Amino acid sequence: MNAFWLSILSICISVGVPVAIFVARNWLVAWISHSVQHHFNVEIEELRTRLRKNEERFKSDLRDKEAEISTLRNSVLSGSASRQALLDKKRFEAVEKVWANVNDLGQLKMFASWMAVLNYKAIARKTSDPRMQQVLETIGSGAPDIGQLKSVARDERPFLPDLAWAYFTAYRTILYGIHGRFMLLRTGVENPEEVWSKEEMQKILKAALPHQHKFIDEHEPEQYHYLLEEVESSLLIELRKILQGEEADQAAAMRAKQITDAIKSADKERAERAVADVKGGDLAH
Repeated sequence: MNAFWLSILSICISVGVPVAIFVARNWLVAWISHSVQHHFNVEIEELRTRLRKNEERFKSDLRDKEAEISTLRNSVLSGSASRQALLDKKRFEAVEKVWANVNDLGQLKMFASWMAVLNYKAIARKTSDPRMQQVLETIGSGAPDIGQLKSVARDERPFLPDLAWAYFTAYRTILYGIHGRFMLLRTGVENPEEVWSKEEMQKILKAALPHQHKFIDEHEPEQYHYLLEEVESSLLIELRKILQGEEADQAAAMRAKQITDAIKSADKERAERAVADVKGGDLAH
């Protein structure tokens, strides 16, 4: 009997142990897998939570940045609009002052019309004659005092397109040039044309009115009075463009440069001639 039970026990052990080992191994594998999966799920959830928080923080930062950019953009646009409004105001004021200056130069323009009928060369040859000086004194009594003429547009160049300022400067330079040539006659200086030659005024007028080059070459500076209306009209056109908000094109920029260069060249030549006259006078003494 004992042998029988020993056999049964042996068989149970031989069969049960492998089964127990198999079951234990599967349970251990399942437990380990479940434990690992649970740990992984916990970490995944924590990661998702951190990602959501980071995403919310990022969105919050992004909204803040967008708000800052919007505020800055509005500030810049507001500042730009304010600057543009101020610039437009200064431009309109500049147009007003330039045209007021043109009107103030009307006295010189009237005097230039008197000079246009005189034979400058014939008078220049007789400036030493007392009777001619009396005639010049009579004419000069109607000449405006340059020192009393207003110059309200003097400081408006930064607010005007180059061509508008160039036409204004050319207009003013021609008027002052005609007046200056007359004042030379009053001094009785010999050969006044050598002191204030017509080449300087010709350069300026040709740059402003290139299509009038033939008239400019064939007439004396005193007759340039007849071209002043055209220069004035050209200036008025440019001033109206400013009021209408039109931008200068390349052709206008080129014309402005030509006129400005001519004015600078004339001023330089006049200054050099004045220096030469002073030196010549010193040497004569």
